[in-house]
This record gives sequence, structure tokens and C-alpha cells, in this order.
Amino acid sequence: MSHAVILSNRDRALLGLLEMTPATAALIRKASVTFPDEEFRDERRVRERLQALADAGFVRAFPSAVGGGGLMHYYRLTPEGYEALHPEDGRSAPRSAFGVIAPSRFQHMLATAALVVQMVIACNVANVRIAKYHGDGQLTLAAGESRQQPDAHFQLEHGGRTFNALFEVDNATEPIDSLREQSIRSKLHGYEAYQDWVMALWKQQGRPAPPPRFRVVFLTKSDTRVKHILWLAGQMAGNKDRRLCLATTQDEFLREPRAVTAPILLDHHGTWRSLVDLHPSAPFLREPVRLAAAIAHPPFV
Repeated sequence: MSHAVILSNRDRALLGLLEMTPATAALIRKASVTFPDEEFRDERRVRERLQALADAGFVRAFPSAVGGGGLMHYYRLTPEGYEALHPEDGRSAPRSAFGVIAPSRFQHMLATAALVVQMVIACNVANVRIAKYHGDGQLTLAAGESRQQPDAHFQLEHGGRTFNALFEVDNATEPIDSLREQSIRSKLHGYEAYQDWVMALWKQQGRPAPPPRFRVVFLTKSDTRVKHILWLAGQMAGNKDRRLCLATTQDEFLREPRAVTAPILLDHHGTWRSLVDLHPSAPFLREPVRLAAAIAHPPFV
């Protein structure tokens, strides 16, 4: 039986976060610094409010096993929660937006959720507007036979400019240089093909607006894997001057409070970049990094 709940502005912000990504109480607590009215002071208060929202039918808790034999709960929006956020929309979200996460995808989901929360906080700090967002599997980039579905897409607006960032959360479970569908090489090939197609279409249309560029950000586990991914990106780049792919470690991205404006991302030239940069031709005061190929191209680094 559901219980009537009057949704506050903070409740709506919480539901809005769960529309973007499944999240744990700890991640919701972290993101609440951006919520209106008042942030949650501790996880206990988060869980108490989530229980009230669950009793009202707006959210649902799912248990999942974690290392050491314990359980961790994550939370997702329900169809009723989606309707509460969009009462006049008339559309319904796909069923996959409300169901359980497969155990094989749980760690990837947690890493992606941490990325989303970090982006929400960093954009709030930098006064950057999130104009559009697509979650895991919600956006398909098609060019010829290539199909790429980034783990997250953020369209950011700042200073009158628009920045599109596609994220690949890499837990080092796939090979770097392989012809397998989920290898880093295959993903790089797909993103290069899509950017080429978009730019060609833009030129055919008479260049009606600024070039429709985007950046692909690989967040991976180690500095070594960062360098190997970017070395391969440089080898595959048809246009060496186009900084299509950027990369850093998940740890560095998550510990940087200015993650959208700080120069924490490397490009395939070993030069430091930021997601939102109003002066891209001005170099950041960080020493460039020398990139190198993986020795004998081991599949996992």
C-alpha cells in the first residue's frame, strides 16, 4: 500500500538524480550538496527519506552482494516516480530504467553512478549548466555499420558555448588493441567514424553553425592504461590535430572538485585538457606526458 507524500524541492532533486542513474544512499548523500533547501547531513537521513519515497511508490530499493559477503542497496526510480517528475510529459520511460541491474553489470553501474554524481557536483561548482543528459544505453551513435552507445552523455553550456562529452567507464575488463566488439580499438574506430560522418554532413549543409564536435572521455583504472589508450587513439586518428579522445583515471576524476574545468584530462598528444575550456588554444601549466604503446600489445593493462 502506498502512502501519500508531498514532494519537496529536495525530493524532486533526489528523484531527478535517480532518473539520471541508479544510486546508493552514499552517492545520494554526496550529490545532495546540489539539492535545493537543505542537503542531507548523513546517510541515515537519506535512507529514512528513501524509505518514505519507497512507501509512496516513487522509488524502489534493490539489494546487491558486495565483496566480503555483505549487501549493498541501490535505488531506482519507479514508473510512478517518473510520472511525478513529468506529470505533463505523456511519455513513459523504458522498462529497463526501472528494473534490477544484472550482477555482472553492478560494478560498472556503481562506477558510472559515481561519475554522474561527480559531474552534477562539479557543474554546480563551476556554474556550468547540464543542458542534456543520456544515461547508459540511451544514446546510439550510428555511422555506417558502426554503433556506439556511451556510458553517459552530457551536453554542457557555459559562457555562451556548448560542450558535448561522451564518457566510457573502463574497468579494464576489455582488451585495448583487439578486434572484439567491446575492445578499446573498436570503440575508438566507432567514435572516429561518427565524428567524420557528422563533420561531413555539416560541411554538406554549408556549415550553418559552429562545428558539431564532441569529446570522448575514457575513465579507466591506471595511469598506464590511460597512456596506452591514448597512444592507440593517436595511431587511429585520421586527423592528428583533432583531439577527439581524452582520458584520465577514475580516481583522479572523482577526487577533483573542479572536474569539468580543471586540466585533468590527457589527449593523444599527451597534452592536458579540460572538459569545459573557453580558451582551448591557451595551454595549461602542466607538463605534457609522453605516451607509448603497450609492450607487445597485451590485451589487458
